[in-house]
Amino acid sequence: MTPRKVLSWVVAGFYAALLLSVALETGCKRSSSTSPEKVANQRLAWNLQTTVEAYDKIGVKNAHWDESARKCLAEFARTRCAIIPSDEPAAEIISTNVAAAVDAGCTDPMVNYLFIKFAMPQTSGKEAFAKRFYAVFQQMNASAYPPIRKFYATARALDQYYYTYGSNAWTQAAAEMTSMQDTLYQNVGEIMGDKTIPSDEASEATDLALYLVNGDSKNKEDMYQTIIAPLSKNLSGDYLPWYLKGNHEIEMAWGARGSGYAGSVSKEGWKEFGKNLAVARESLEHAWKLDPKQSKIAIQMMTVVLGQGGDRKEMEIWFNRAMEIDTNSYDACRNKMNFLDPKWYGTDEEQLAFGRECGQSTKWGGHVPLILVLAHNSINLRLEGAAKSNYWKQPEVWSDLQTAYDRFFELNPDETRLYQDYTRFAYRAEQWDKLKELIPKLATTNYEFFGGKSAFDKMIRLANEHK
Repeated sequence: MTPRKVLSWVVAGFYAALLLSVALETGCKRSSSTSPEKVANQRLAWNLQTTVEAYDKIGVKNAHWDESARKCLAEFARTRCAIIPSDEPAAEIISTNVAAAVDAGCTDPMVNYLFIKFAMPQTSGKEAFAKRFYAVFQQMNASAYPPIRKFYATARALDQYYYTYGSNAWTQAAAEMTSMQDTLYQNVGEIMGDKTIPSDEASEATDLALYLVNGDSKNKEDMYQTIIAPLSKNLSGDYLPWYLKGNHEIEMAWGARGSGYAGSVSKEGWKEFGKNLAVARESLEHAWKLDPKQSKIAIQMMTVVLGQGGDRKEMEIWFNRAMEIDTNSYDACRNKMNFLDPKWYGTDEEQLAFGRECGQSTKWGGHVPLILVLAHNSINLRLEGAAKSNYWKQPEVWSDLQTAYDRFFELNPDETRLYQDYTRFAYRAEQWDKLKELIPKLATTNYEFFGGKSAFDKMIRLANEHK
């Protein structure tokens, strides 16, 4: 599909798609029998309703930019629904039209939010992005746009502040941070109370909200409580509230147990650990009954099994369920790798065997081949002294690393950022020919990743010295 054809679809078709909104009254509470196409169409209707239709009703409109604004909003709505053809240049369509709208003088906050995300020059710098996001956060929350749009404006602004200021965020921009975080709770309460919200939209918003307060246990608990009551009421027949409850109980369980060895856990800690995991199992099993197409439920059940005694057969059942749904599930493979760690229920040999299965598999893709690298990292962490530093120089170890990375780049040729990892391993393994081959593939030079500029320069020098 060419860009011109895509734009024609957008102009001619988004109003027709809006008619799908009639399905929202009954279609948002998804059952396991709902087809993917129906779910996608329901989600599209809801996204068009909260973008294009909202703009038409309450946006800052003007004949000079209305057409461009509607095009970028409609294409953005489509990107939220996983129904765009692989050859459709969605980001280009959004960025071109949102830039045209802003150049024409558009001051609508939703359009300006998309401008920052898709068209603002990356050379502007972190502080400039933070300033623009904060301004849009204020404008969106003062507008009549739907709660979900206010939420993302708030969340992206808050995330940008963390990225820009790091650990100094609260000292450099305390008032702004407080305002954004307080508003985030308000936004979340409103969107979870929206009776029309599709399950997938609620899930993504929940993940982002909990991520943004993850560094503070009290804030995370408060956010969970803000989410769970209205969500359980609105999506009572959906898997999501039960899945969230299961996740929450898992976190509570490991919080009660602590991260130390078993001997360091108090009697009360073990009691709470067992109690929370029992509730987590019940919640996740109920979520699975409601929607056995969600791989993340199976992945979390693997964690429950690990905590409840490590039944290998049951772990494999949940692992296989997750991989049948998503053959690229790195999280499922990582959970199995953790299960096979000698500190739990496995051995070095079992970790390596599973890692090699992941590295050589023709049915699993995505980042799964790198589980083989994870296996070797896990073993290396348990070594000391010369054995630790010399580990990577072993021919069989290097052979595994090559297998993992070569398979990964075969599947993911655009993931060039991971060439720095491959390069560092080649250096540790003293594979000089491979190192010289990989260095030109580094998109940018992240000196800190290699231990500083002097360490990077030393690596280059040693590579060149070996002919």
